[in-house]
Amino acid sequence: MEDENISEERINSLKQKMKARSWTDAELNMLAPKQWSFVNRMHKLNKYKLIAEVVQINDHCDLNPEIGDKYVFNFGAILNLKESTLPGVCMWALAGITPFSYIMLDRIISDLDPNSIFRNQVTCTDCSVRNGGLGNVVFKLYCEKIVT
Repeated sequence: MEDENISEERINSLKQKMKARSWTDAELNMLAPKQWSFVNRMHKLNKYKLIAEVVQINDHCDLNPEIGDKYVFNFGAILNLKESTLPGVCMWALAGITPFSYIMLDRIISDLDPNSIFRNQVTCTDCSVRNGGLGNVVFKLYCEKIVT
């Protein structure tokens, strides 16, 4: 995503919306052009759900997931507990998912296909029984367009 030339009028409009969400003038004045470029485009994230679907379970997982269970995230990073089917939230799973979610979100706001990333499978950070851990879960990451 390259910096875009955003008009003062648009930035002022964005500032008003952000102030309604508790941003202060001091915080808003710290934003660099690259950050304003992101803020100007982040509405595009509303059009997608990010899904992390269980595709493989190595050894054991205390959540007892099944193949096909999933975490669903709205607006790029907000876990949707109602649509998620895993029986709990595991920070080790989220730690493995997070870095790749940034790549997919950047592709969305850059008007690129988020599902065309070359590496769409990630693992939780537990390294499995055979490697000194307890288990390991592999997730396939993909985005679904929200139909309105």
